[in-house]
Amino acid sequence: MMATVKEIQVNGGRLVYNLADACIEYLAQLETTDRIKMNFSILLASGEVKSITIRQEENEIVAYGDFEGLPSFLEWSQGKE
Repeated sequence: MMATVKEIQVNGGRLVYNLADACIEYLAQLETTDRIKMNFSILLASGEVKSITIRQEENEIVAYGDFEGLPSFLEWSQGKE
């Protein structure tokens, strides 16, 4: 089974389509904030689209999304309270 990353969204803004552009955008965003996230939209071989968000928190990196075993965004945000 193959999965393909179709787009990457950096910090809720710009969409990019390769890792080099994602890294450039990520580094540019670090100048204005220290809490960065990247969202990956992934096309599965079945045609289903899934997503995963990787987020830098103060002292850790967390992940959430709609893959089995990951918390959803809602579950993650409720766990922060």
